Amino acid sequence: MRFDNRITFVKEQESYYDPVKGEWVEGELIKETLPCNLSNLGITRTVELFGSIDKSVTVARLQAPFDSPIDYVLINEQKYQIKRRSDYRKGVFYLEGIANG
Repeated sequence: MRFDNRITFVKEQESYYDPVKGEWVEGELIKETLPCNLSNLGITRTVELFGSIDKSVTVARLQAPFDSPIDYVLINEQKYQIKRRSDYRKGVFYLEGIANG
């Protein structure tokens, strides 16, 4: 299997008040980019896993398990929501694209 694509895992830190500066500090984005293999999930399998066919689900497979907490992922600057992680293969993610806004 070729891992020729890149996926960026994003964790958003919360903003907080800094009493020393006397102002709110914006939370930072913590990003980690890894190689992955991307493919689209077929219609039959989408119905089996999610119960509807009106979703376009992308499968991202990593070389190693990824267990860090994440809020969303970026693939080619497109934002994706994680719909499900594989229970027995910790490096497989089922993603649904969301509008960048």
